[in-house]
Amino acid sequence: MNELIDTLNLLNLDDWNATETGVLSHMKTPIQNTFFTNNSDLIGKTLRQSIIYFAETLHTIDQSSCIFGNEFRSTRTHKCTLLRSIDEKSSETITPMEITTYAPIAFDYMRTIIGITRNDFQLSFQSGELINFANTGRSGSQMYKTQDDVYIIKTLRDHEAKLLLRILSGLYLYYFHRSSLMTRYVGLYSISMKSIFSSDIYCVVMLNNLPSILNIHEIYDLKGSSIGRISSIDLPVKRLKALKDRDFELFYPYGIRIPHEIYGRLRLTLESDICELRKMMITDFSLILGVYQLDEYIQKKENNEESSKLQPKPQLGVSALFALTNMGETIVQSNKSNETNKTLNISNTKLINKFIMKPLHLITCPQEDTFNDNMMASSLLGIPGVTHDGRRVLLYPAIIDCLQTFDNFKRMQYAIQNIRDPKRGSEYSVIHPDEYEKRLIRFLFDRVFIDSKQTLNELLASPIISDNLPENDIEKKYEIENEYLNTQRESFELIQTLNINCVEVNGEQVIQTSEKLQSLYVQP
Repeated sequence: MNELIDTLNLLNLDDWNATETGVLSHMKTPIQNTFFTNNSDLIGKTLRQSIIYFAETLHTIDQSSCIFGNEFRSTRTHKCTLLRSIDEKSSETITPMEITTYAPIAFDYMRTIIGITRNDFQLSFQSGELINFANTGRSGSQMYKTQDDVYIIKTLRDHEAKLLLRILSGLYLYYFHRSSLMTRYVGLYSISMKSIFSSDIYCVVMLNNLPSILNIHEIYDLKGSSIGRISSIDLPVKRLKALKDRDFELFYPYGIRIPHEIYGRLRLTLESDICELRKMMITDFSLILGVYQLDEYIQKKENNEESSKLQPKPQLGVSALFALTNMGETIVQSNKSNETNKTLNISNTKLINKFIMKPLHLITCPQEDTFNDNMMASSLLGIPGVTHDGRRVLLYPAIIDCLQTFDNFKRMQYAIQNIRDPKRGSEYSVIHPDEYEKRLIRFLFDRVFIDSKQTLNELLASPIISDNLPENDIEKKYEIENEYLNTQRESFELIQTLNINCVEVNGEQVIQTSEKLQSLYVQP
């Protein structure tokens, strides 16, 4: 890539109306995606080199020339020529190509308050070519990730990029002063190859919301809707990474219990984030939820150390699906256990330090409030939880796709679905932001995240327990509950204790009931 010239400019978004620009932006998307797909390797190479160049010259060009007060409106366009080889003896020159960085100084400030140094940001992009990977969402956005999995680059529609620039100063203050699980945007660029395609393609750089050091077992995209919200992927390995609302309800019919204090902080944070999005008329965003099966990892580790194969056993729900993908893997890796299980070597320590989106940290919970018998739990600070069948999990939630306004295109989509299916109009993904806020919060805290204190009360009131225990034993369990909830100690111990109690109390009855409900847990 040969440099020609850099051009500095200022943006003017004052006359832009988010609800009026969406239709044209949506119409252009299929054309842009086709162009992007056909040139993905070329675009990825150019984008990576440009991001490195912009970062290296930020101080000498942007900061030295930007006037105080224009940090959130400044742009710099880098014009260059790119040589693409046809064969070993000849090459073809594609020109001109323009790459623009938007608000580079503001995004540098943003990265600093998040905890990303300028050197670390550059090193992630210098580590190798960007990896192009598939996006399972309906938007059709193209996606890259860096070699170290720290950053994800995603294409945006025009109106989404403009919205990000308009709210950038507000996001800066929000990230700095508030607990938030919103995805962190750390850079915005556009690429224009006018000799081929006349429109700019916007690309946003985001932090990866899931820790790359862990092989997250399940990834859910949750919207609180029920229509079209079940994974259509048949292959178990891929399906586990693209699950949706109804999949979660099938695999976890009673949700996932989390400690009382963490539940309170998580609910406060998510309600605040969702409320802010609603005020900006943003809808159809998602809560991405990574679920890491902690006990599955421990069992697999023990089996590898004993050089034995994982024996299949009766599984319920997601355990059955998870077992299909891991039985073969365990056999193959049994001879490589020493290499596989080194989780605290130098390389992994660096990855742990690079992972910014640690949930307990983002919702301002003490670091000690997790499973203290596991180094990954205490290092990556996932939210500790226990499933209905007693498995320990680490949860990694984050709000994504935060730039989709309820514009004219969404309004038209909402109207059409209400005409076609008026009785179930509120069950579709796209609804008015006011209703979207209520529905998503209700779904998350009725079906997904369950307060451990509430769970014990419901357990003690259930016929399975109350009909088979003396009254004195029930009162004793209430005393145990109050002791754990009212004393100042690590609240994660509560759910571990409750888990043991649930297994010990009339265990035979509980197992029999679970077998009767097996059809509810397993995907038909």
